[in-house]
Amino acid sequence: MLVSAFLLVSTLLLQDPGAPSAPDASRQIYQPPAIRPFETPPGPGVSDVEGFFDQGVAAAERSADARAGPLDGRWRVLDADGRPLLSLVLRDPGDEPVEGAWRRGDNGRATPIDAVSGDGGRPVLTLDRDDVLRLQRAGDGWRGEFVHQGQTRPVTLHRP
Repeated sequence: MLVSAFLLVSTLLLQDPGAPSAPDASRQIYQPPAIRPFETPPGPGVSDVEGFFDQGVAAAERSADARAGPLDGRWRVLDADGRPLLSLVLRDPGDEPVEGAWRRGDNGRATPIDAVSGDGGRPVLTLDRDDVLRLQRAGDGWRGEFVHQGQTRPVTLHRP
């Protein structure tokens, strides 16, 4: 009996505590899914997975563009002589208020637009306490008035 106890204790002392134990069938090593849950797996016969992904991105961009309102995107505000006065970046989701930022010329600091009011055909962008932009649709673009410190001048908006 003493020999059996000695063998049991010596066996326990000689075991490596960091060694893996016998595999447990109930414990499996995590395997990530082949396709992330938010991705659509390519159908049968799709050999170009990168191309499939690019098509999905392009479709999402077309869908977002289709929902966007007419002011969405980048704009240059030009005076009557065609000189740039301001640059605008606007987010017009179509069914929500327009928001964005503006700056003078190309080197100024971008500043958030204070407020946008009016309907979709005649928006009024209050840039800050001294600057207001009143717009109306003109073909594919916009025209209107830029009011700076009480001085009004005609302007047009063009995409850069």
